Amino acid sequence: MKNSKVVIGLSIGVLLSTGLLILLKRMRLSGFKKNLISNTNKEWKLWGKPLISQGKLQESGEFECSDIYRERVGEYWRKGVNSSNDGCSNVPWSSAFISFIMRKSGAGNDFPYSSAHNNYIRPFIQNRKKNLNSDFKAYKVNEEKPKLGDLVCYSRESGVDYDTTSSYKGHCDIVVDINRTQRTIEVIGGNVNDGVTKRVLNIDKNGYLNDTSNDWFTIIKNNK
Repeated sequence: MKNSKVVIGLSIGVLLSTGLLILLKRMRLSGFKKNLISNTNKEWKLWGKPLISQGKLQESGEFECSDIYRERVGEYWRKGVNSSNDGCSNVPWSSAFISFIMRKSGAGNDFPYSSAHNNYIRPFIQNRKKNLNSDFKAYKVNEEKPKLGDLVCYSRESGVDYDTTSSYKGHCDIVVDINRTQRTIEVIGGNVNDGVTKRVLNIDKNGYLNDTSNDWFTIIKNNK
């Protein structure tokens, strides 16, 4: 009986310690990062909480060209990059979504709002290579661990890597949760499965992104 109580006590202690660590991490976040994660999660919930884990769709959500969500995507376009597209325009809107979230969360002039991800990925890579004074710098996935509020990005065409300087098709998601125990991170992005979708990605024992579901090649560190 005593042994059982000890085990239960230890289990409760571990849970409380884990919860406290998560709380402390979130308390250390800047106001911008808190806004960024909160706004991203709100949009995901608005779309019905669609979820992809291990590369497979676990929970489906709303569709980009349905009546209400067509207009919501249109708002991403208008407020994010000043465009008149909407959810039925048959134009990739994932970067418009990132721009909308960044602008709404208070990124100001520190973020180059664009309808194409590579238009901010490439400058942020140069920020890092030239060690420029910027709140956003992009690193190789084996150089930095993803943290809350960072962006993780992959290419959507062959022949693209960290050192590519010409324009290319890419995609980025925002890191909204990290679970070192399960070796996973949760990221949210737009125009994923025709909605705003959360993905669960793998990290290694040291916390580096090693997910193979896409060609992840850079992590944009958010120090704002």
